Amino acid sequence: MAITQHAYQPEQVSPRDFAPVKKLEVAPSPIDLDHVSVSQLLGRDYVFIDANCVSLPFASPQQVNALLNELMAQLEVTEAHTVVVTFTGEVSSGLTFTRHDLAWHKHEISRVETHTITNQDQQEFMDMIWQCSTPAVIA
Repeated sequence: MAITQHAYQPEQVSPRDFAPVKKLEVAPSPIDLDHVSVSQLLGRDYVFIDANCVSLPFASPQQVNALLNELMAQLEVTEAHTVVVTFTGEVSSGLTFTRHDLAWHKHEISRVETHTITNQDQQEFMDMIWQCSTPAVIA
């Protein structure tokens, strides 16, 4: 009778045999000001962010709040009168704008409510304000 012996003998492994792994949340890098422009019209500060180049982590409210807080501090805009707008698309074929209303608590963003602009008149209005914006970083 022959006996075989294997160097590795797989065993039945249960998930409870492993300690839970805590996911490390890596803080996103700051928003590159090269992709940001600001327009100060009609008593508001409109902060435009090119979503083709900057991906905001809206799935993680804490991260997006922290990023936007940092951006607002860099731009030194007035919190009560600031509107953040992201845009996608190409200038030649038309841009799509999304407004992000900011709720503030103790001078920091506590909540972001996102509204896609679908009305054509509102799209044209945002485009006009974006056309009047200036880069956040002037070379």
